Amino acid sequence: MNIFVTGTGTDVGKTTVAAWICQQVGVAYWKPIQTGNMWDSETVKILSPDTKIIEEVYRLNAPLSPYDAAKIDNIFIDEKLLIKRWIDNTVIEGAGGILVPIKIGFHMVDLPKLYNAKTIVVARSKLGVINHILMTIETLKIRNIDILGIVINGQMEENIKQTIELFSGSKILAHIPHSNDLNGMLRSMRVPSEIRKVFR
Repeated sequence: MNIFVTGTGTDVGKTTVAAWICQQVGVAYWKPIQTGNMWDSETVKILSPDTKIIEEVYRLNAPLSPYDAAKIDNIFIDEKLLIKRWIDNTVIEGAGGILVPIKIGFHMVDLPKLYNAKTIVVARSKLGVINHILMTIETLKIRNIDILGIVINGQMEENIKQTIELFSGSKILAHIPHSNDLNGMLRSMRVPSEIRKVFR
């Protein structure tokens, strides 16, 4: 079994959450498609030095959706290359949000089932977060994707958390506050049992 980390969009903290889980549980990390010149696997190495990093299938230059970045690089993304590698006990990080296009007829939302993965939705606490979370959860439910829960990055009032859980039907598994010592904070935060059980 694996965990697929998706988000309500770009730059919401997916890589931080993935590194936190890898560091605490001792599982591998894989980002099948990387776009842009800032490689998330390098961030994971910094936050979780002992984590096994599985090499990306595609590294695309432009910081765009895989579909658009592949067009610029004149690369054809073959989904068979994304699914032929069997992985287990791995945290898999998606690119951008759940409906980001990979190729015609193939989106990020199509990956969790291919990888036998439960999905975690990561959101950054900012204006509009409720709507973004509910839309992401609704999309996953329509596709019958197994949702493990939600992780929030940033400060959030308790009543907003309750609203998100009530209307999404999904549990907020963790809340990662802002910190000037991200490494230290992630080491001190225990990964909840719902996540640990996935890898048993």
